[in-house]
Parts: sequence; structure tokens; C-alpha cells
Amino acid sequence: MGSKTIVSLLFHVIIVSITLTDAQFCYTAGNFTANSTYAKNLDLVLLSLASNVTNNGGFYNTTIGLGNDTVYGLVFCMASASADFCFSCVNSAIQTLMAACPNQKEAISWGGNPVPCIVHYANRYFFGSLELSPTDAGYNTAILDPSFRVQFDQIWSGLGETVTRASTSSSRLKPEAETADLTSTKKMYIFMQCTPDVSPSNCRVCLQQSVDYYKSCCNGYQGGYTQKPNCVFRWDLYPYYNLFPQVTSPPPSPSPSPPFVISSPPPTNTTIRKGRLTSFYGFQFQLL
Repeated sequence: MGSKTIVSLLFHVIIVSITLTDAQFCYTAGNFTANSTYAKNLDLVLLSLASNVTNNGGFYNTTIGLGNDTVYGLVFCMASASADFCFSCVNSAIQTLMAACPNQKEAISWGGNPVPCIVHYANRYFFGSLELSPTDAGYNTAILDPSFRVQFDQIWSGLGETVTRASTSSSRLKPEAETADLTSTKKMYIFMQCTPDVSPSNCRVCLQQSVDYYKSCCNGYQGGYTQKPNCVFRWDLYPYYNLFPQVTSPPPSPSPSPPFVISSPPPTNTTIRKGRLTSFYGFQFQLL
């Protein structure tokens, strides 16, 4: 029984409305063949990740197999996701990952439906390791209002303190979510989080590089994100992921999404996506 069949059996009672195309990366660490021992172990790893993540606070890793057939798997639901949202994101991420990387021994998916989650499996031990590549980044095609520029640059220069708070939090199962005033009526909404298996120092490196990468690729646009295997950084001009309960103003109404363009990535193992941001079930997401 192949991976797709096993996962479809696990999730057959759940109807998932996929409004986002999750971002995947297929590593070049080698391939496996259908019905091989590695394929069967991968099936078991993916089933284990999906079955155990919500019972373990949204973070879980596992290892199955021996020798060259060993598969290591990790899953993490971010942004304090509820059990239902976590399971939905992992379900979507696993299915799209299997479709995108059907026979690669290592692959990663950054799910986004309806909250961010990471699913990563490999034929090597990577738990706790700092992994800065590959990188997935995106931005809203709307240009930041020039009148906000001075205050925006001041806030951006202070993100190092946010990185420090996110990386030294007593519980990295909890995201760092902050607001900063651009004007008396407009705020920046900032979200950062690392996978709990990396050290505080490695978390800080990952987040700082994510912030720096966004500035180098997408500076001047009105919101966006950077995702790496160990961390996610996002900022926008409206609340999202239900992380900012103190904000009582409703999010903007959904608007049609234009076609997205994936630009030719300048660095290796990097994808940059652009497009408008739209909403789903009251939350804001990047449509890829």
C-alpha cells in the first residue's frame, strides 16, 4: 500500500478545503522506490506525525527504521494553533508534500491552512540542528505608504529585540506576537516562532536571518513572510492567525486574488512569491 493510499485512509473522514497551495521543497538527498522498506517506513512516519501532533502540544518528532532505511520525521503547528486547526494544516501539508515530492528521501512543507505548520522528513538525523536552507519568502504586492517609511524603519531596526524575546521565551511552543504603532491609527503586526527542538542561540540566528532576508528581497512592500526549516517570520498591517486578541477592529474584506508569480530565485534553494493577501474564515493568509 503506497503513501497516498495510507494517508487517504487516515484522513478519509475529514473534508479539507484547501485554499492555499502549501510551499514544499524536495531535497536532492536521493530517491526511494515504491513498496521499498524506506517507502513503508515513510508511510509509518507520516501517519505517526499526523496522529500524534495534537496530543503533544503541536510539536512531535519520531524515527522509524534501521540503517539506510531509517526515516526521521518532525511536525510543528505554529501560532498557538487549536487542535482542529493544527490537524487540518498537517493533513494538507502532508498530502501536498507527497504529491510534490513522491519519491524523494527528504522533503519539507510549510503548510499555511489555516495556520502555519512545518512537516519535515529525511533519511538523516536533523532534530535540533540549525537549518537555514531552503528558504521560502513572500510579500504583498501593495507598496508601503511612503508616509509610514520613517516610523517603519525605526520599528524594523528594533526587531532584534523581538528576535531575542522569541528565541529566549520560556516556552517556544508559544509564538512571539507583537504590535507596533506606525501611526495613531495603524499598526504593524509581527509574528516570529522557532521549532522547539533548536537551541535559543540557533533560534536567534534563524529568526535574525529571516528578518534580514525579508528586507533584502522584499523591502518596501506592505507585509510578507520568510520561512526556514527552523523558523517562521511574518509581519502585516492587519491582525492574522488570531494572535492579536486585543485588536477589536475587523480584518479587511476578502478580495479576489490575482495570479501569483514565482520569481527566479537569486540564492540557491530560495523561492520568492508575490501577490495580494486575502482572508479565509476570518484569518489572513498568503495565497501562493
